[in-house]
Amino acid sequence: MSLSRGAIRFDPLFTTADIGLRQDASVEHVVKAFLNVGEALASRWIEMPRGILLLQMVPDEPASGAIYLYDGERHIFYFVSFLDGQDDALSVTEFDQLVGEYDLVSRAANPSLLSACLSRTGQA
Repeated sequence: MSLSRGAIRFDPLFTTADIGLRQDASVEHVVKAFLNVGEALASRWIEMPRGILLLQMVPDEPASGAIYLYDGERHIFYFVSFLDGQDDALSVTEFDQLVGEYDLVSRAANPSLLSACLSRTGQA
């Protein structure tokens, strides 16, 4: 089966410590701090026991979203990128489609399995 945006990659961005958070910070506090870094809001927030999938968007701009995954065990945020397609100007509808097509909920549920899809420039 061919995927609409080609191969997927998870590019490590930073840890919670990098943005000044303690490892015992609440999930809500972690996400709020992350959104403040990007001066954005979470249009979608899918929380699993080990990870969170977010669609971060610029307020009042419906095609400005990007997908991020937070690994709650390693306290790392990843940017979700695609080889063949735009990944930083998504709508809510595109996010919903990509979540299903790329099984992103399963990846948020078990972020330790991301190693096969990590960016070659930054290994976590």
